[in-house]
Amino acid sequence: MSKISAEDDGRVHPIPSSVIIVNEATPLLSQEQHLAGSRTENLTLSSCMSLSQDDQMRVKELKGLLLLAISSLLFAGVSVIVRWLGNHGYPSVEIVLARACIQLPLGIIGCCIVGVNPFGKRGVRRWLFFRALASSIALLLFFYSLTKLSLMDATVIFFLGPLFKVMIGCIAMNDSFSVSDVFYSILCFVGFLFVVKPRFLFYEMQQDTDYGRSFAISCALAAALMSAMAYITVRKVGQQHVMVHVVYFGLVSALLCIPLLLLDSQAFVMPAEEDAAFFVSVGGLAFLGQYFINIGLKLAPIGLVTLLRSIDVVFAFLFGVIIFHELPGFYTLLGSFIIVSMTSTVSMHQWHRQELRNAAIKRRKSKDKLIRHQQKQQQQQQNEASTSSNTTA
Repeated sequence: MSKISAEDDGRVHPIPSSVIIVNEATPLLSQEQHLAGSRTENLTLSSCMSLSQDDQMRVKELKGLLLLAISSLLFAGVSVIVRWLGNHGYPSVEIVLARACIQLPLGIIGCCIVGVNPFGKRGVRRWLFFRALASSIALLLFFYSLTKLSLMDATVIFFLGPLFKVMIGCIAMNDSFSVSDVFYSILCFVGFLFVVKPRFLFYEMQQDTDYGRSFAISCALAAALMSAMAYITVRKVGQQHVMVHVVYFGLVSALLCIPLLLLDSQAFVMPAEEDAAFFVSVGGLAFLGQYFINIGLKLAPIGLVTLLRSIDVVFAFLFGVIIFHELPGFYTLLGSFIIVSMTSTVSMHQWHRQELRNAAIKRRKSKDKLIRHQQKQQQQQQNEASTSSNTTA
């Protein structure tokens, strides 16, 4: 993976969790991989919401935003295909297996082209496996929810992933969780209730109260949780080439899906000849989307990235209405707006606090280095003075 490019004006683009976890496959870059070179002065949220003043760098940032928009469109296309295949009787496990069978050879070919070991470095291989396992489980659960819920409902519920990431980071990684984060979390829960419309609150409006919908909602929530765990694992993995992650993800997904199909948890359906292209497209579009999102995240300004990632929900709304004639109600739209807004806000504040801590650490290290340099100079002056006195004597 290419190194992160810094701007001429000193800025680089760390990645907040709001853009790390938004699609069915967690992007393969860790936030911590970008923090070391962060700017230590004028570090404000507003400074991350604008393009660079340098013309050349502004072009790169616009290119990054364009790549992220394309990746969102590609992942939305994957969701549409999954929903379409589900409506035609194909089980979600079979769709995940098809995606794995496409991505695995593409990942191996990519590793050969760039000259990296497809199994990664020795010291982090177990973390690569755990990351792939968490992502594969998240994908299985999310694809299942796509086949049972509306496109927008499944996408919005899965968008809760950044909130779970913050909670898991607080428990497992000693990250901070402030009072404002609690407030944002409560609002996210309110938005979730608006989206799912539980019977005890929306009795008169509830039309579909069967067990299948409740189970699909639980699967979407669990998918968001597993995606957050995958991100935490990426923090342990460190810098690895994107193709290494693709190989692990494809391999682990296939190893999970084959036993599930053999155990008849979801009966295998032989794809019709006219549907084979859709199965291939799931893997191909996801592979391209993953590649574009990882390139785009390294180029675009962080604040605009966070805002742009909400376009996933917009695509889900548009495709749901146009293709599947799924017109969401007022409460669904309200809940979706609350969830997207609050997850983006809590992620930006978490990132900002982390940046301030890293800036403080960097300043402290610089100060310690300056003190050591001054002490060394004083010691040299004392030695020179002592040598001069001895020579005179």
